[in-house]
Amino acid sequence: MKVAVQSLGCKTNQYEMDALAESLRQAGFSLVDSEEWAHVYVLNSCTVTAEAERKARQLLRRYRRLNPQALLVASGCYSQRGGLADLADLIIGTGLRDSLPRLIQERLAQGQAQTQTLLRPASSWTHYEELGATAIPGETRAFLKVQDGCNNRCAYCAICLARGPSRSRGLEAILAEARQLADRGFKEIVLTGTNLNHFGRQAGSQRDLAGLLEALDKIQGLVRIRLGSLESGTISPDFLDRIAGLRHLCPSFHLSLQSGSDRILKAMGRRDSQATYRQAVDGLRSAFPEAGITTDLIVGFPGETQEDFEETLSFCDSIAFMGLHVFPFSPRPGTAAAAMPDQVPRSLVIQRAVILRQKAQDLTSQAIQARLGQVRELLIEQHDGQGRAEGYTPEYLHVKALEPENPKLQGQRGQIRQVRLLGQEGLSALGQLL
Repeated sequence: MKVAVQSLGCKTNQYEMDALAESLRQAGFSLVDSEEWAHVYVLNSCTVTAEAERKARQLLRRYRRLNPQALLVASGCYSQRGGLADLADLIIGTGLRDSLPRLIQERLAQGQAQTQTLLRPASSWTHYEELGATAIPGETRAFLKVQDGCNNRCAYCAICLARGPSRSRGLEAILAEARQLADRGFKEIVLTGTNLNHFGRQAGSQRDLAGLLEALDKIQGLVRIRLGSLESGTISPDFLDRIAGLRHLCPSFHLSLQSGSDRILKAMGRRDSQATYRQAVDGLRSAFPEAGITTDLIVGFPGETQEDFEETLSFCDSIAFMGLHVFPFSPRPGTAAAAMPDQVPRSLVIQRAVILRQKAQDLTSQAIQARLGQVRELLIEQHDGQGRAEGYTPEYLHVKALEPENPKLQGQRGQIRQVRLLGQEGLSALGQLL
């Protein structure tokens, strides 16, 4: 029986969808591309923005056109929040994913016509749900989920409502999967979770985040360990002292910010200020001189004035980010921000997003130009058909590297090679393999 799976949103969603796909394959289903005809379609949805929800609805309608008789399954944050009930046949939200093959088989055997909703309140979850995940064969980088849920309840965010309180994965399960990934030839793993900063903070946890990194650093065969999104509060002197000497930790740090205005940060319910954020960045750059710092920013949060926005632009310049992820504010039902006064007109939100995205491109270009002439390690992920190997440096700079004419000296996918950075093409550095 043919099944297609697709995921929207974050790295955590992608990890979970890879796990669901593998569990379905092991249960005897034949995996096909989501653009193809299938008996079952599984969509792992996202609720971060209204646009993500629109895409989820669009995809389910497309699946229905591909096969009107197909079983449509909705998982993920949007379905947990009550969305997609009018389009999907089976709704599991952000729970019961470890039982998905059985649930699909039971539903197919019953042949029910009405929508079946199997949702548990996210607030009731106290334990991490093991999915028995495995990364997609043929990739060079694998996601490794270590945590789920969030306790922060930022004013704009619905994720804590969809995923419940923070839960950490058990240390031995994490290390076992990391060893499996290394044995299968993956050179790089990316730690992911709803809020990595909360890893190991529950009673009875064996390690905190620094301790987890120390344990992973000892696994034979793992060449790169990359962190997902962090909060500035995690970057303490003790944390830096413990991770600075790790051999395999990549100096790329996505340090979530959301606004460069202290006034807006307070309204968002964030724990940051310009001062605490700058202190964290300074600490990272002291411990990792080649660090690449990136962040998320929301534009058009309720009450954001032109002065607040210009303060954000100025703060981005002063930090010299290597990249920005820019999100126009999207009011999420059930969040505090959705009911706040002084909502910014949509046209102005979009205008500010355009300006900030141009700033993001400028900052990436500056980061590339500052590194020209330097030699970096490149994990080759693909070849572009123009005699160039593509991949990322440890600080997560995208590089297109010319290869030697001698075939014996050319780079192979999955190899880590030295590259000299010589120029720029778009938002990629150009280099020469050495």
